[in-house]
Amino acid sequence: MLKTIPWLLLLLPLTKSYAEQETIQQTDNETESAIENSELLTEEQIISPRNRNEFLRQCYIRVPAQVPSTETRPDEQIPVNIDALSVSGSKAKFIYQDDVYLKQGDKNLSADKMTYFVDQERATAEGNVNFVNGELTLYSDDLETNLNNDQTTLNQADYQFHGQGGRGTADRIYDNGLDLYELNASSYTACPPEDTTWRLDATTLYIDNTEEMGSAYNAVLRVKDVPVFYFPYISYPLTDKRKTGLLFPSVEYANTNGFTYTQPLYINIAPNMDATITPTYMQNRGTKLAAEYRYLFDSGKGSLQGEYLGNDKIRGYDRYLYHWDHNVSFGQGWNFNAKYNKVSDDYYFTDLDTEYGDRSDNQLLQTAKLSYRQESWNSELEVRDFQILGSGDTPHSVMPKLAFSAYRPIDWKSLQLDLYSEITQFGHDDEDVYTGTRIHIEPKLSLPLYYNSMFVNTELKYMLSFYEQDLPDSNKESWYSDLERTVTRNLPSFKINSGVNFERDFSFMGSNYRQTLVPQVQYLYVPYQNQSAIGTYDTTSLQQDYYGLFRDNRYSGYDRIADANQVTLGISSSFLDNNGKEKMRFAIGQNYYIESSKVHLPDSDNISETSRSSLVGEFDMNFKNNYFVHAGIEWDTDNNQIKRANATLEKRWLYNTFAQVNYRYLGFSEDNELAIDEDEVVNQLGAKANWSINSQWTAFASYYHDLEYNQTFESIIGVQYQSCCWAVGLTIDEHMLAYYGDLSDITSTRETEQSIKLNIELMGLGGVGFSSGDQGLFDYGRPFYLK
Repeated sequence: MLKTIPWLLLLLPLTKSYAEQETIQQTDNETESAIENSELLTEEQIISPRNRNEFLRQCYIRVPAQVPSTETRPDEQIPVNIDALSVSGSKAKFIYQDDVYLKQGDKNLSADKMTYFVDQERATAEGNVNFVNGELTLYSDDLETNLNNDQTTLNQADYQFHGQGGRGTADRIYDNGLDLYELNASSYTACPPEDTTWRLDATTLYIDNTEEMGSAYNAVLRVKDVPVFYFPYISYPLTDKRKTGLLFPSVEYANTNGFTYTQPLYINIAPNMDATITPTYMQNRGTKLAAEYRYLFDSGKGSLQGEYLGNDKIRGYDRYLYHWDHNVSFGQGWNFNAKYNKVSDDYYFTDLDTEYGDRSDNQLLQTAKLSYRQESWNSELEVRDFQILGSGDTPHSVMPKLAFSAYRPIDWKSLQLDLYSEITQFGHDDEDVYTGTRIHIEPKLSLPLYYNSMFVNTELKYMLSFYEQDLPDSNKESWYSDLERTVTRNLPSFKINSGVNFERDFSFMGSNYRQTLVPQVQYLYVPYQNQSAIGTYDTTSLQQDYYGLFRDNRYSGYDRIADANQVTLGISSSFLDNNGKEKMRFAIGQNYYIESSKVHLPDSDNISETSRSSLVGEFDMNFKNNYFVHAGIEWDTDNNQIKRANATLEKRWLYNTFAQVNYRYLGFSEDNELAIDEDEVVNQLGAKANWSINSQWTAFASYYHDLEYNQTFESIIGVQYQSCCWAVGLTIDEHMLAYYGDLSDITSTRETEQSIKLNIELMGLGGVGFSSGDQGLFDYGRPFYLK
């Protein structure tokens, strides 16, 4: 069943959405695993902000644990035991006085005086009345109960729910005997005992345990006894049961949008579907209306989202967003998934907050795929398109692609036959851009052989492609003149890869390790064929890394198949400790060309006559358990130039506490194709940190600076405080807005956004006040192979 955050969930902790529930469960599992595999944890580690559930359990350590009743008999069949220092009375009435104690199953009642009226089957208790069962503790001045109908009244009562945050007072509590309670002149707080930072006062409060619903009239939210909000009427679920109603609003302030107020309305449609309608008022832009519909089935789930802002007062035009995410499996082997994202303009994610994109997005996927899978073959039917944000080239759309793959082992050693085939129709929004249909068939024979520590893998394949292209009457690009309406291409490919796995045990600084060393050599041959008559539909250069040196083709897709007559040499090594944990790994390799490749992408420089590729190296290390280092480099040894480099140093602690410094450089692409101009070089230094100062305080920061242009892309610093009763977060954020112009003018034309955001949360009551709701331009990256 779907779940959502109720507006005021007075008697139980807040319920998260079904997606968030999975995250919470995963966090609990990670915590339990950490506890099992570590020494005794400190208080700061146990109740740090990452493990919110554990923190809340520590908060209510003085609250009695919840003990479900094991009694299956009705109350009238359970014997009642009464102890008292003094007993008096007659046939009509019995009076128990001084240290009166009554026990019936898991129910316990104590009082100074208790009177039982035999004929009326009515009982009263007076003076220091204390009632306790597995769910609740009640203190009252007096109590009256009717044993015939179980109706009970308590006056001047205090209550505390067990195992959770939920306590308060009431002038009068009435129980109708049917799990319906009425509380008059009552108060409620989820704060632990001895802490009442906030409370909710209500004239009348109803709790219906049968319907699992509660409602309150004339409710006032007070913080430190100061009234801050008034609710004429509210209703809320007592458990995970969902209910239509208003969710908590949020407000924020930023220098561009000004004051912003968001008020969600939740609609419970059915046990497996719901909707949320969210109007958002922005002082400087107008009102945005968002609607989300979620559905959940045994075979899959999905969501639909739409947002609309009419006549943005800053941009001067209408803004909208569409989102659809669907994944369902049906029958045996059938699956259908779809992702569709579309926004009205390039700056939607920069200007407006939404959970379906962030301001670093520049490409939105629009695809749907129907697939069928069996043990030895599978097929799929796909349509695919993109929305490009900014000034980038719009790619071809796939409308549609039908693909078939099969695998069959042959009864000779480990010989196997693979077949891949597809027929794809490519379209384009621009009539001046070519379109076409591609048929590609690729059978492959492979023979993987393993001899103790040695391996030899051999592959032979044949690639047959046929293109039928629709060419524009006027050439948009000069190279279009090379295109032909029909093209047939057939190319064989031969590859043999061999290597040896060496191992040795050794000791270093008192510790035992095992080192693996894997040198390998590969020969690849693909004959040359002129492919300039073929358009580029889904093909681009691939970024080179160590494992990429052993690819069959340096391009993605099938529109360009690079000729090759080359040898690849590489060596990799790993160091493992006694527990089999990888502590260090490095790899280095290079391609050596017997003949230089002649195939290249349109509008790129001709391939230079070089005898070898760049030298590619990668290094990862984990030392002292929580320190990690990563480095990678692509070095043009012929021209003594660094094409690409990156490095990261990180220190980790438990529960997502870390400090990281990273650097990345990108100067030239592989083989100088699509070489980046000098004003497009990436030369960037960044840092991220998330620090649990103690059990209640957490600080975080993010900073990214471009050394080439001397510009700061992002600067964020924040602090969070969490107590058992309330939490507050303050964030100061300055970041560069999306820029789609000439990079050489970035210094003089860049725009930045500054904001100071405050987030306040009352535990057990949901968030109120300001909402931070933003994410940085650069997500946290964990670029380590080691785990």
